[in-house]
Amino acid sequence: MSTNNVLSIIRASCVAFGGQALAQSATASLIASQTTASPGDTVSFTLRVAFDDGGAPAGQFGAPGLFGFGGSISASGGAASALAVDAVRINTQLPVGATQETGTPSRLVTAAAGSGIGAALVGPQADVLTFDAVVDDSAAGAIELSYEGSVVLVIGDDLLTLSTSPGVNQGLLSVTGTTLQVGSARLCVDQNADGAITPADFNAWVLNFNAENSLADVNGDGLISPADFNA
Repeated sequence: MSTNNVLSIIRASCVAFGGQALAQSATASLIASQTTASPGDTVSFTLRVAFDDGGAPAGQFGAPGLFGFGGSISASGGAASALAVDAVRINTQLPVGATQETGTPSRLVTAAAGSGIGAALVGPQADVLTFDAVVDDSAAGAIELSYEGSVVLVIGDDLLTLSTSPGVNQGLLSVTGTTLQVGSARLCVDQNADGAITPADFNAWVLNFNAENSLADVNGDGLISPADFNA
């Protein structure tokens, strides 16, 4: 089943607010196993949904809670193309129509899954998917990851969709992204790569800087700037 079909299933199940007060809310957050990495490292990321059922009663879809999700995790920044996604795991309590795919370097993972009748995930939060990403050997700089998509909450006998781009009868889903800072595995100050730190490295840095060579990015921020001189 394709991602688009799964998303259509989830959205087709959702109804209007049905007179419910807009007390229900959810936030999608990306959690990284580490905030800094070196080239060659494997970093795990988790998409966590924290939700407030607003005191909704149980209904035909089960106890109030998280019913499903669907969307994409994207990366931006100078080193965004350096992440290669490995294993993707979807919460096994969301088994209906679960699907996943890795996309372009900027869109790392697209996934969707929904609960069956009476199978909402209850509690204040749920980890809906995790994935591993391998940092390319040549990467350096900041990579920002964010989620775009929707989650579905159970509210009594209705389902409520919260989306990062809400449509009719949908609420706004707030998202907290994460940033991975990738540092260089090389000894940055050894600009001429002779294995020693000597005054000759200063001249080599000037040459690299003028040539806009990435080796001159001593502070590893993805930019070649005067700040690298201070670093």
